[in-house]
Amino acid sequence: MALTRAAALGASYADIRISRYRRESIATRERQVQKVSRSTSYGLALRVLDNGAWGFAATNLVEPAAARAAAEQAVAIAKANAVLATRKVVLASADKVVATWHNDIKRDPFDVPLDTKIGFLMKLNETAMGVQGVSFVTSQILFVDEQKYFASTEGSRITQRLVRTYPQFATTATDRASGDFQTRPVVDRAKLLGYEYVEDYPWFADAEKAGHEVVEKLKSKPVAAGRYDIVVDPSQLFLAIHESVGHSTELDRALGWEANMAGTSFIKPDAAGTLHFGSKIVNLVGDRTQPGGLATTGFDDEGVKADRWHIVRDGMFVDLQTTRE
Repeated sequence: MALTRAAALGASYADIRISRYRRESIATRERQVQKVSRSTSYGLALRVLDNGAWGFAATNLVEPAAARAAAEQAVAIAKANAVLATRKVVLASADKVVATWHNDIKRDPFDVPLDTKIGFLMKLNETAMGVQGVSFVTSQILFVDEQKYFASTEGSRITQRLVRTYPQFATTATDRASGDFQTRPVVDRAKLLGYEYVEDYPWFADAEKAGHEVVEKLKSKPVAAGRYDIVVDPSQLFLAIHESVGHSTELDRALGWEANMAGTSFIKPDAAGTLHFGSKIVNLVGDRTQPGGLATTGFDDEGVKADRWHIVRDGMFVDLQTTRE
């Protein structure tokens, strides 16, 4: 209904996403459950191109009349944008795709009893608190079930389901005599996996290690000024890569079309093959196919098959991150 109505009103291209998200989060502290939250959201979103300009509309009413109304709104917005646009949007060609894709999971976290999930977090807390000197521990777990259907006027019809699991925790040690305290968070461990991630990964060993590390951190002396060799932990390195490489190699930032939050880019759009990005041992890859990766998917939000490509090869910048536009 949405695509047909958009085409009838003159749109040269239209696509629709019907999405349902389920989320469950559990938060605990020491021996107490602090929060259990479950939510569901459902709706549709429509993009259209009219005279080389984008229009967009969305609604939480997933029914034919609402879809037609969203198409009418999106086309009206596109026609208004076309009057002010300084350039016409042209989409790169893409294959027509009719497919179903989901990430492989061994155990659906939404089928696991709540008591089992709480029991995992309580044991995690107990393990960390078992380290002498640990004063507090908090832990959380988040599950996300993303179901989406994509369709376009080019004939693509794609159904996908992505399930993510995200445990995290933090230990705290205090020195009551001095009033000092230190924390050791263990975060950024989310994966595109089911509940087997909770069962197969050595979380309790991590909790014990975090307990020892936070006690060491509390007792350690401040670093004296000087020159040192530093070993960078992957959790710090991937943040640096995210900020300095991830954002700077987005083509819309390099073109100056996008500056929100992360700014524009020091990279020029035609710098591929000429910009020495790092030493010759540096290789950086954009990968939407790696098993368990949070960016992994079967097809992106424009219906294009997920890919793996070099951004930097042997220290040389070779490619940008792009969309069909």
